[in-house]
Amino acid sequence: MSEEVICVENLVKKYKPVIAVHDVSFTVNKGEIFSLVGPNGAGKTTTVEILECLRAPTSGKASVLGYDVTREEDEIKKRIGVMPQDFNAFERLTVRENVELIASIYQVNPDLRSVLEELGMWEARDRHFESLSGGMKRRVGICMALINDPVLLFLDEPTTGLDPQARKETWEVIRRLKSMGKTVVLTSHYMEEVEQLSDRAAVMFGGEIIAQGSIDELISAYGGGIRIRVSPCNEEIETILMETAQRVITEDSAMEGVFQERTQVAKTLAALYQLDEKYRLDIVEPSMDNVFSRLAGGRVDERGELI
Repeated sequence: MSEEVICVENLVKKYKPVIAVHDVSFTVNKGEIFSLVGPNGAGKTTTVEILECLRAPTSGKASVLGYDVTREEDEIKKRIGVMPQDFNAFERLTVRENVELIASIYQVNPDLRSVLEELGMWEARDRHFESLSGGMKRRVGICMALINDPVLLFLDEPTTGLDPQARKETWEVIRRLKSMGKTVVLTSHYMEEVEQLSDRAAVMFGGEIIAQGSIDELISAYGGGIRIRVSPCNEEIETILMETAQRVITEDSAMEGVFQERTQVAKTLAALYQLDEKYRLDIVEPSMDNVFSRLAGGRVDERGELI
């Protein structure tokens, strides 16, 4: 059985008259990347701040690494690393100096070179923080979160505001954390990010978890199925789709079949490929975007707002 490093039961956080977190329950297993995903205001940051012992819950229970968040916060704080959503460092200090500062606060003497090399920052060690790109600044933040050699890291919206290339580079850094044996709790409003990185995820909306499971489980249950779109459509194509698809959608000269089983997709493609007619065929796989859209009735934009 997997070892649980976080256990949350019926967690509630109220700010009169707002309930920021309502009856939230989930577990995080050792060595996995677990994501809380949802729009701004969903309750993600409040939840992780309770687990980081920065906020007290109104009710419910939560333990981190076997320690209670309301009674044993010192033990928890010694064993976790945190990069907050609004992370920043001292602009005029170098990368090395910023990381050494955190080491002095924790009263540890880490192998600084090893930490910086692991995340590709050794060559930039003498550069001032203010001169770094957005992606490199996030790497410094993760280096600082690693300085006490934590077994568990909390990364709150680690790629917000980054350009696509910097975001993907940060994804590689987060994957490296898992290969180092770390457990990572990630919050994000980027559905693709969660899909690319997570072993499991919990979808939050309005302070509640509305679905959770592995990425494959979520997509299978809520993604809406695999779609095969064919245009232009004729009687033969229509017959094939009507016989194999669970649902068929007709739009102008095109026809789209929706499938829940990959075996049916394979069967349909085999039949279509035998036809002599010229047509365009597109296969659309379901994604976490589809999952969130079906669950919450909207999608999340680049800024994290529900639209």
